[in-house]
Amino acid sequence: MHVREILPYLIALCGVLSDYVTTIIGLSMPHIYETHPEANPLIALAIFFAAITVLKLTMPEGRWRKIPYIFAAVSFLGAINNALVILGVFPGLVIPNILKLLIS
Repeated sequence: MHVREILPYLIALCGVLSDYVTTIIGLSMPHIYETHPEANPLIALAIFFAAITVLKLTMPEGRWRKIPYIFAAVSFLGAINNALVILGVFPGLVIPNILKLLIS
């Protein structure tokens, strides 16, 4: 087994873990809450792993073989968003008050 075969899975694992760590850091700060309280990193990891497997099995040879790596890198978007919220650069998802009343 070559490292190239498992690299997309390792990239996705790092992305989901970084999202989880930044979520925990953000939740420990005042006035920051999780907009998706049922979010589970294990489910996210399973989804990424399944999608990467499908992409690796279905992508033809050549330049298309990079698609699983690119998709795996998408797993870092959650951590980037969390970091921007923690740093105060991005306010995060703002839910209108009427939706807050409906959800709670």
